[in-house]
Amino acid sequence: MKKHFQILHKGLIILFLLSAGLTVFSQVRGLKARNDTVDVWPGIPVVYDILSNDSIPQGDTIRAVLLTRISGEGNIGIKKVHDASWQWTFTFSVLAWGGTAGDNIYAYKIYNQAMDTSSARILIRVHDKSSCYLDINNVSALFHSSGNHFFKENAAFEVPKGSGKTSLFSNTMWVGGKDGQGQIHFAGERFRQGPIPAAAGTKPDFYSGPIMDSTKYSVYTDTVWNYIWNLKQSEIQYHKVHYTDPGYKPIHDILTWPGNGDPALGMAATLAPFHDWNENGSYEPMGGDYPVIRGDQALFFIFNDDRGPHLESLGAKLRIEIHGMAYAFDMPNDSALKNTVFLNYRFYNRSQNTYDSTMFGIFSDIDLGYPMDDYVGCDVERNMYFGYNGTPIDGTGQPYAYGANPPTQSVTLLGGPYMDADGLDNPRYELNGMQLCDFSVNGINFGDTVVDNERYGLQRFFYINNSNAGVPSYMQDPDIAPDYYNMMIGKWKDGSSLIYGGNGHALSGGYGPECRFMFPGESDSLNWGVGCAPPNGPVYWAEETALNNPSDRRGVGITGPITFKPGDIQDIDLAFTWARDYAGKTPLTSLAKLRYMTDIVNKVFTTNTLPNGNPFNGIADQSTGKAQINVYPNPSGDYFNITFGGKEIPAGSEVALMTSQGDCLKKIAVNERLSQVRIDLSGVPAGFYLIRVATEAGTTVRKAIVIHP
Repeated sequence: MKKHFQILHKGLIILFLLSAGLTVFSQVRGLKARNDTVDVWPGIPVVYDILSNDSIPQGDTIRAVLLTRISGEGNIGIKKVHDASWQWTFTFSVLAWGGTAGDNIYAYKIYNQAMDTSSARILIRVHDKSSCYLDINNVSALFHSSGNHFFKENAAFEVPKGSGKTSLFSNTMWVGGKDGQGQIHFAGERFRQGPIPAAAGTKPDFYSGPIMDSTKYSVYTDTVWNYIWNLKQSEIQYHKVHYTDPGYKPIHDILTWPGNGDPALGMAATLAPFHDWNENGSYEPMGGDYPVIRGDQALFFIFNDDRGPHLESLGAKLRIEIHGMAYAFDMPNDSALKNTVFLNYRFYNRSQNTYDSTMFGIFSDIDLGYPMDDYVGCDVERNMYFGYNGTPIDGTGQPYAYGANPPTQSVTLLGGPYMDADGLDNPRYELNGMQLCDFSVNGINFGDTVVDNERYGLQRFFYINNSNAGVPSYMQDPDIAPDYYNMMIGKWKDGSSLIYGGNGHALSGGYGPECRFMFPGESDSLNWGVGCAPPNGPVYWAEETALNNPSDRRGVGITGPITFKPGDIQDIDLAFTWARDYAGKTPLTSLAKLRYMTDIVNKVFTTNTLPNGNPFNGIADQSTGKAQINVYPNPSGDYFNITFGGKEIPAGSEVALMTSQGDCLKKIAVNERLSQVRIDLSGVPAGFYLIRVATEAGTTVRKAIVIHP
């Protein structure tokens, strides 16, 4: 009789449809099943003979096997390959990354011709750490190594932690620019469903890992890079103190920290940030090197748009590599920081293309508990967009709904990409001290005496409805790369520009003029988003004034444009902040609290100072002494000259070139008094760095930019 398997989700695999119980029998007539262990990685089928270690009397024949899952989770595919003689070979496989790692236990029972039985267990160990929770404070947020965050089967941005209630369903990045022939290159996702909706998570634009030679990608390299490194500062400090102890072995995520790539596979030589104790360029944890992270807990991961086709947007590849670091602070007494998760993205252009008009988008599906009664809006001057409840009570009693006094959730662009260099320190204020009506309204580093370090703030905000039911076609979700890119430059799907009022379109109540931001309320005090002149109708613009019914909302925050050259590096810094006013009578009181907390979050980032006085980002861009240093030319691609405020640099000083993460690249010991010190920039990649001068009087740090023509 031909043997068949029936595969049921988390269920039963049966030969001959046997339905006997799972009682473990002792050896019968010499027949003895023994326990097995199988290790499985997604994408790599494992062929295993479960009877290879069992005792089967000579001449006996196994007639049937009953295989049943008794514990564990995950979609493990199991199929039979062949059954020559008494050999029973099975293929165990996990098809996709992002499932549940851990142990699965199956029981199996074998039957011989005489219907004697013996039972044993198979331990199937699934190795999948492509997702990980950041949970050191009041938020438990799930991050994925390929960049599509906060959801699995359900939302996974839980706050308060342990409550079972969530406020964000997903978050992803969009990046698009034009090559020298004007072709749009784009990578970006919503739910990985593609332009013709398929199952969520099956149509990616981004893939885990660094960019390699195209011939080097494989399911085996995927097992290395579908991974999130999860570290706490306390673990790193322990390593720094004990790495010389006899018998000491670093924890796995310090030992395997991806400080270096493999150039033989086409990777960049340096990847994750680390302290290089002996400055040899190689990450050596047993030599005292250690990871450099932000916050009290950090998750690090790398993804790119080159590993596979762009199945979500169908866009042309950019060949960009993105290093992500999600982090949070253990500050339970600070209402802002305990409810905030931070995320830094570092973008590397690994292509040979210069991308003009490059835009960056931050897509978020904000679901405050019950998702069908929400509004969205933005705050221009705080660089944030947010979700808030459209009704006084969230949901109708569901366990995942927040109920009365619902909270608010924001996505804040702490720092956008660096603006194209113009050789100036662009000002923030007019000569009379008034705020200029330009990019400095919400950009950072304007007027700080440093040339060409200005960063964009939030440049645009669009909202999207979940359902297309009743929504005009021009306002529906983007489908393919040109739709996404047009949204990032302020255009609807029909090519018309976003205009002020109503729902941002002339056919849906918009009264104009063209604008940058939807539903800004009264947060744009200078009317910068409408060309620095009043709109053509009421200034206050929100979902309520558009007479919208609350529903499931999504939003896209947009920043740029920049010129993204080969070898260039750009940073995007985000914060996700949750706030709730438990005593307020309307959702707007929680929104007012959110604005206050966002002010705190913006301040600790821009001043690099936490409420306890410690640096936010590890290294303060400020002096601990009274010395003033100058760095010129800045930016530069050849060298930096460092002078000491018109004085000589004293003997015994040390001048260092450091990454913005605190990793020392070059160090010069000053053995005699000098009027200046020159740092050679040969071999230093384009990007943003710190110059540190340490003397007996203190330490001074200044920003510097490396550019290459």
